[in-house]
Amino acid sequence: MLMRVKKRFVLSAVLSLFALLNFVCLGPARAQDLDKSVWPTKEWLTSTPEEQGMDSLALAKLVAYGASNSFDSLLVVRHGRIVTEAYYAPYTADIPHQIFSSTKAVTGTLLGMVYNDGLLDRLDHPMLDFFADRQVANVDDRKKAITVQNLLDMTSGLDWDQGFEGGKQQSMNDLYRSSNWTQFVLDRPMAHPPGEVYNYSNGNPDLVSAIITKLTGRLAEDYARE
Repeated sequence: MLMRVKKRFVLSAVLSLFALLNFVCLGPARAQDLDKSVWPTKEWLTSTPEEQGMDSLALAKLVAYGASNSFDSLLVVRHGRIVTEAYYAPYTADIPHQIFSSTKAVTGTLLGMVYNDGLLDRLDHPMLDFFADRQVANVDDRKKAITVQNLLDMTSGLDWDQGFEGGKQQSMNDLYRSSNWTQFVLDRPMAHPPGEVYNYSNGNPDLVSAIITKLTGRLAEDYARE
């Protein structure tokens, strides 16, 4: 996990962080300096930033940025090695955190691994193919056109009020009351044709997780642990 942040950490700060990271890399580390056998290890390996093609002074500015923007902690990994690690009082390395939407990045990474292993034939595979054993509501040509890539891009077109831009979070409230979250997301009506409108949604990665389970025969969490 690259960064653990407070629940109220706003999107603008996240975007600012990634903008800063664009200036941190000096360039790729020399090929002869890269260890191709980083994994598996029981502990994270560490390195100086410069050994991994990064600028210590720029990373120091990033640590300072975290202090002024209410970070709990900051962890930067490059080439499988920790190059920067910082914790901001009162938080320490051994305090567990709920990471909230960082889980979306983990789920997307798992899907990439499934694809790389050949269990998923293509990213433009229609979503509904993986749920042929379910009765899905509100099926129309638009819903039939949703692909795995649309789920990853948050462009599925499913009607969803996350409350991210001042909405009432109605979809989230209804989801929490549902006995089957995957079915709830699948049954959502369409608001837009897939691929046209970005709409941040917890529902999309839930379907990605369900697809991972379909393809691997195990829960996404179990696949991740393996």
